[in-house]
Amino acid sequence: MPIAIVGLKFSEENKGVHQLLWKQHTIRTHSELKPTDRTLFVVNVPPYCTKEAFQRLFSEYGKVQNVYFHKKPTSGPPQVAKYPYFSTVAPVLGFKVAYIVFTHSSAIKKAMSVSPATVLVLSSQEHPILTGVQKWRQQYNEQFVSQAKMNDEIKGLMAEYDRKKEQEKAAAQQEPDDEGWVTVTSMKKKKPKVEKVDELKSKKNRKKKKRQQLVNFYTFQHRQAKMDHLAQLRKKFEEDKKRINLMKESRKFRPY
Repeated sequence: MPIAIVGLKFSEENKGVHQLLWKQHTIRTHSELKPTDRTLFVVNVPPYCTKEAFQRLFSEYGKVQNVYFHKKPTSGPPQVAKYPYFSTVAPVLGFKVAYIVFTHSSAIKKAMSVSPATVLVLSSQEHPILTGVQKWRQQYNEQFVSQAKMNDEIKGLMAEYDRKKEQEKAAAQQEPDDEGWVTVTSMKKKKPKVEKVDELKSKKNRKKKKRQQLVNFYTFQHRQAKMDHLAQLRKKFEEDKKRINLMKESRKFRPY
């Protein structure tokens, strides 16, 4: 399989030239995403290359349908985060490989017949690629999330989670247990009971009043018990005083 080697410069001012290597994509099984007769496989792709820049560069050989970046060669699609704000998909950083999918197979022949002296320019004044402080500023501004987009993504994420749980519950009910029994549940849902606002308020007030009466009742009992105990102590004190006086009066003086 022939391989083409082409130079790549970041901009016209750069003196250093990077080398890209590409060939026609080949695979044993057919892929609708990356058909072999219309896909170009590119290696040694620098980290600063973007999808838009590659679409513009390779459009010289034919109309580009799509560009895919991967960390390693693969026939499958790239991992795309369905919910970007809650994504666990790691971005493709560092050097990578690219798959350029054209709309017509004639673009592959044209790309493979390119001269080795060809030098492609990635960034231009008409199509600049941000670097340095400008790139960092753009990345910083992209960190701020729109509240509307965040709410939509949260709703979609929660709806998907609920749907997944319902499917797991339905699948668990269809599986027989150790004795071969299958749980069958009714699909009818009870209608929610609707009560008037005035009825709810009256119920709440009655409960609150009943609770207050109960608290007052126990407070009165506690106070009455203290008073009864105090009265018993006073009564016993008076009886003890009388007994002591009687004992004093009953004593007699007997010197001999």
